[in-house]
Amino acid sequence: MAVYLVNGEFVATLSEAAGFKTGIALDKSQLVEVFSDDSSFRDMLSMDDESVIRIHSSDIDELFMQILYHLGNVDTPTPVSSTIRLLHKYKDDAELYPVYMAVFELYTEHFKLMMEEAERTGSKTLNPERFMKECVMKYGRSGLNMSSELLKGNSEDMHCKLSSYRRYEWSDSINLEELFKSESLESQYGEFIDQRFIDFLNRNNNKLGEMHWRKFEGLTAEYFDRQGYKVELGPGRNDGGVDVRVWKDKAGEGEAPIILVQCKRHKNKIDRTVVKALWADVQWEQADSGLIVTTSSIAPGAQNDCVARGYNIKQADKDVIGTWLESMKTPGAGVFMGK
Repeated sequence: MAVYLVNGEFVATLSEAAGFKTGIALDKSQLVEVFSDDSSFRDMLSMDDESVIRIHSSDIDELFMQILYHLGNVDTPTPVSSTIRLLHKYKDDAELYPVYMAVFELYTEHFKLMMEEAERTGSKTLNPERFMKECVMKYGRSGLNMSSELLKGNSEDMHCKLSSYRRYEWSDSINLEELFKSESLESQYGEFIDQRFIDFLNRNNNKLGEMHWRKFEGLTAEYFDRQGYKVELGPGRNDGGVDVRVWKDKAGEGEAPIILVQCKRHKNKIDRTVVKALWADVQWEQADSGLIVTTSSIAPGAQNDCVARGYNIKQADKDVIGTWLESMKTPGAGVFMGK
């Protein structure tokens, strides 16, 4: 079914919905940049605000899904329902397929009951306890796993629609532009950099070289903090060449840090001067080692100095930072640490 919309109002709706679902606000130009140059969605959203556009309802779902994916909020840009994905997962398994179909039937029955209970009690949440207990009682561990998959999948499906449902109740909305232009490290969801920026960078690590240098330092400090270390982030300016200091979790007062970190978010390779200066700081503070976190890499000559002179200095380049982001994303292997 096709619908006719005023482009300016449609863009405003998409921006508001993306902010509501992901906690990141996008303006029109940022929405347009989500899509490739040859995308019909890009052409459509680029039209004047007063223009009337014609779009199919299924295309709206796909368009919005791509926005969520671009922001690192969902794992796929394609709107395929969870029930279809689970059906394909189990359909060729002679043992589990009948179990899945039975669990799915229970799910449809209980979902209606959960909705009725929520309406009756005025609750904003659905209680799946009885559904999951019945699945376990009848089908054991497989029933439990499948019930969990169905509940999570339904949550994902509703989250990806232009609706009033979202997975996380963000307390505020941040502008994506702040990642690139703001020096501030104030965050509602993270100690040094906001979780929403981490999710975005994990999906768009080509933007690492464009983020504000202070946010880059914050990202480095955030990683070590989540790894369980004691972390001190320097003032950003006049820091004597050390951006982040890292200690063991239970380091005592006056104990030397184990790592001194220098952050270099630029295209040029790291030269000998930077390496030598960091090694001098490592020796002065009696640290174990130095680390240069960079979107580039240490120049070959500087690397040779580290080997020849015994400098215990390592580098974390763009690929390594990518593994950091992957471990910290939501959801993912990393632990989400909100304030």
